[in-house]
Amino acid sequence: MNKESYVKAVAKRLTCSKARQAEFVRDLESDIAAALSAGETWEQVESRMGDPRQVAQEFNEDLSEAERAAGKKRKRTKTIAIVATVAVAVAAIIGAAAWWAAPKYVAVGQASGHTEQEVLQQAELVVELFNSGDAEALSSLCDGTLGPLVNDELFDSVRAVFGGGDWGAFESFGNGYVGEFVYMGKTSNPVELVAVYENKTITFILAFNKDMELTGIQVK
Repeated sequence: MNKESYVKAVAKRLTCSKARQAEFVRDLESDIAAALSAGETWEQVESRMGDPRQVAQEFNEDLSEAERAAGKKRKRTKTIAIVATVAVAVAAIIGAAAWWAAPKYVAVGQASGHTEQEVLQQAELVVELFNSGDAEALSSLCDGTLGPLVNDELFDSVRAVFGGGDWGAFESFGNGYVGEFVYMGKTSNPVELVAVYENKTITFILAFNKDMELTGIQVK
């Protein structure tokens, strides 16, 4: 993991306000720069600082209640933003459809019966299969429309387009966000899941139907 990916991996796990997160990132970047200027290699700095998950956990444990509350609000705001993005996309497709055909946004699990954790676990499985290059296994998790499109060529093209093909080894998952809506009687769970690689931090945007089949996948 390079230093940019390391900092991002820490930042994405901070459960504080946006301002406090930015302040911590500046301090972390400053500490890294000072260590490198003093003659340490990045590998030495990374080894000394430790796993980014542990760094973030130790920081989060010392947060005040006010900062924790601000962090939860920031996460909720981002979740709403994800759902709003899906709403805009759906609205563009249905145009002037009748009000009953408009998507109805509900709490996660209300329509699907799946918990947020269950949906996130399925999303992580999708990413793990993508990382392993197992197109056949990933295709089996998709619905009848998406399944036939999943193949080795798709994997290669996605990696080539995003990050020049050199993502490096998978290291960890970052934040994950889940929404839920019902459109014309069909339930969908949109998911945004961050995956940290050695040379790149990738965001997977996925969608699952009520049967937990993958119906959409986007990478950014």
